[in-house]
Amino acid sequence: MMVSMLLLTLATVSFASNEADYLKAALKGDVATIEKLLAEGINIDLQNPDGFTALAAASQNGHAAIVNLLLEKNAALDLQNTQGVTALMLATKNDHSAIVDALLAKGANPDLQSKNGLTPLMVASAMGHQAIADALLAKGANPDLRDENQTTALHLAAQNGHQDIVKALLAKGAKPDLQDANGASALILAALSGQQAIAETLLDKGAQPNLKATNDFTALILAAQNGQLPVVETLLTRGANIDQQNQDGITALMWAALHEHADIVKLLLAKGADPTIKTASGKTALDIAKDPAIIELLESANK
Repeated sequence: MMVSMLLLTLATVSFASNEADYLKAALKGDVATIEKLLAEGINIDLQNPDGFTALAAASQNGHAAIVNLLLEKNAALDLQNTQGVTALMLATKNDHSAIVDALLAKGANPDLQSKNGLTPLMVASAMGHQAIADALLAKGANPDLRDENQTTALHLAAQNGHQDIVKALLAKGAKPDLQDANGASALILAALSGQQAIAETLLDKGAQPNLKATNDFTALILAAQNGQLPVVETLLTRGANIDQQNQDGITALMWAALHEHADIVKLLLAKGADPTIKTASGKTALDIAKDPAIIELLESANK
């Protein structure tokens, strides 16, 4: 997942001169100008047309001295810009862990969601910011909140290979079998992207190996389709249905044959996959196979 959000730049600061100076100073880390303008009575929570505050700008760019100054002056913590993004989320995205800690210590809400449903925890989980994910969870961030695509922090951590964050989320009660808008669970996403260790962790915490996503794709079918041999091995040892068919009647064996993953075809046959099963259109794995080595394997299995 690509975490995309509006960022403030000097070029986008354009309104009354002292107000523009205030946000530019926050962006650049100019403590003296911030102090001067605050002393002159500028609105500490001034927002530009995109909804950015000085606190958000300083948090985005990692200027801890300005963040601490604004927090001491009781700047509003949870103001959201036009995308619903807060200072906490901007600091999270750019991995400014000290600023995240400061915002949380002052009471920033870790569960405020942007307009597309993202939370700081989802951002940290997608990007692998372990210290920030830990800090958010310690402050009570809900690991099972969903974005507009029904994606959770666990989905994002699993898909992107962040094993320690997966473990932290599960330790805080994340539900392993929640499904996104495409029906994918964290295990299915881990299988798809070849995250064998994460697949093991999820299975250890009770993830269902035979859960079906859209069109009845399972973790095993997707792992076989994408050539993820270690994940296929793991799933087979943990109870995955070797002959499960998707809505078109295609099995893991068929997908492996079609995509020329001879090592997976060999493994599936050795574990008892049925080469005579037919798709909805009446084809077997042998009918689908193109690779001579795979054809030989399937012909031998059919004898």
